[in-house]
Amino acid sequence: MNFAQVLESIGNAIRLFIETIPDAFWLTYYWVKDWQSLVGALILVLAARIFSQGALRAARIRATGMIRAAQITAGVPIPQEARPVPAAVPAPKPEPVRPPVSAETDLIQRVEQLRSLIRSAMSTLTADTGQSEASPNYFCGRIAQLNFEANTVPPDAPPLVREPYEKLLAQLAVVRDATERKAPHAEMSQALVQLNARAREFAAVLAPFASQVSVRTRVAGA
Repeated sequence: MNFAQVLESIGNAIRLFIETIPDAFWLTYYWVKDWQSLVGALILVLAARIFSQGALRAARIRATGMIRAAQITAGVPIPQEARPVPAAVPAPKPEPVRPPVSAETDLIQRVEQLRSLIRSAMSTLTADTGQSEASPNYFCGRIAQLNFEANTVPPDAPPLVREPYEKLLAQLAVVRDATERKAPHAEMSQALVQLNARAREFAAVLAPFASQVSVRTRVAGA
């Protein structure tokens, strides 16, 4: 079969397809015409069923509302099953119980805070240029406001603990005085270096003392 015969066969197939289109159209038309009454009846039945279900549900809702309204008017209590059930409120979670902080532990934390402020203050101070006054330093002001009193250390503390604490208080008073006078940076830096040394010495003896007090407390409570 050559190329001309192939083209002729394709042309014949296209012509036959085009000739069958009108017949298929009329066949579809007659089929719809014969069955349109049945299809319409089915659609009508389905619509009537949906409408009846909706009307029945609306009638039930209206009847229930009228009955409840009449009960409320007559003072009849609403049955338990008809009352809305409130949503369950979750019980609040109990807060975790935190062990009380002992006086020694609190003092250790305050000493660490003091040393942290000293490091911050020394890092912000610059070399003095010989002026009689210097601008106030924020961290020095915070150090001066820290609460370290003479009775902070327990009365039963040994002299090994009380003496370094007294030295710490004395040097803290020097820093407070320098802060109030707006001392030059060189003087303030020297006072902070001495205060940091006193704080380090006191922390070194306070930690073992706090451990001993904690052990004695646990033994006494057992």
